Amino acid sequence: MALSSGGPVIVGPSGFCVDQAQSHEQGADAFVLLGSCASLSRSTDAERPAAKAVLTASVTPAASGAAPLSRSFKQLETYFRSEAGRAALSRSGNAATVKVVQTKVAGDVLLIELTDTAPLGANRVQARSWRALMQTRGRIVLLSVLGLASEPLNSTTMRMLASDFSAALRAANGGEAAG
Repeated sequence: MALSSGGPVIVGPSGFCVDQAQSHEQGADAFVLLGSCASLSRSTDAERPAAKAVLTASVTPAASGAAPLSRSFKQLETYFRSEAGRAALSRSGNAATVKVVQTKVAGDVLLIELTDTAPLGANRVQARSWRALMQTRGRIVLLSVLGLASEPLNSTTMRMLASDFSAALRAANGGEAAG
């Protein structure tokens, strides 16, 4: 999904496609939902991901003239462990539902493992998830990897999927350093 106004192209790793019906863009902000290409197309010939998961990308503009996001990773690690940061990560906006398990810096990507006990729809996703925070084309992008409650993924698989997701996004945007 190519965002307007010179924003990034959002793509998933192998086997994941954008759900056009559930994704939307409003101004410089966007929410993109990705799922199994086979499930979304209802085709047995379409590619299937190695791990069943729901992926999302939330996109917002970076502050004009701001330093690259990667220079702020230490401060962001502290922020996401604070009450305000946990509330920002929560599906419900309630910090009490989120526990940050760990953070890792992988080049120009901040990876965050967390649990969020806030309900989501029919609770079809597991509480544990991984997020990847990066910057590309003047936008801050927060990628989420959510395992299915019916077929939970282990932490290592989710982390690898978050890394693959950020690599696919970077490649789709000309390999631009994510900031």
